[in-house]
Amino acid sequence: MAFRVKPLIVAALSLCGSVALAFDARTNYILHCQGCHTADGSGLEDRVPNLRPTLVPFAGTPEGRKYLVQVPGVAQSPLSDAETAAVLNWMLRNVAEQKQVAGLRAFTAKEVASYRATRLIEVRAKRTELLARIADEKR
Repeated sequence: MAFRVKPLIVAALSLCGSVALAFDARTNYILHCQGCHTADGSGLEDRVPNLRPTLVPFAGTPEGRKYLVQVPGVAQSPLSDAETAAVLNWMLRNVAEQKQVAGLRAFTAKEVASYRATRLIEVRAKRTELLARIADEKR
């Protein structure tokens, strides 16, 4: 009997398509982000950006927060808005180079939903713009 249940479960899960299963934030990072951004967030040279130095600075500005949610991998993720907020908050605590995030507002499901409502078209241009602003603020 147990043998027949397993194929049925696999078949049922395969019908789910893009529906995300409920996991903790770390597991969702592993399943939905790590493939490109790597386990430590350092990305793939010349292909996928290193998240580590930019997470906290981006999350500290309204435009940066919007960018973090609107990049295609996040905006089009099968994760719910609440799961996405949880992953972003987990990343700030566990992937970001700057571990001191005191005063940094946590992402919320409502915030994620509002940013996901519009698409980011010029991803590289927006990232370049945000990085330039951060560099200017450091001077």
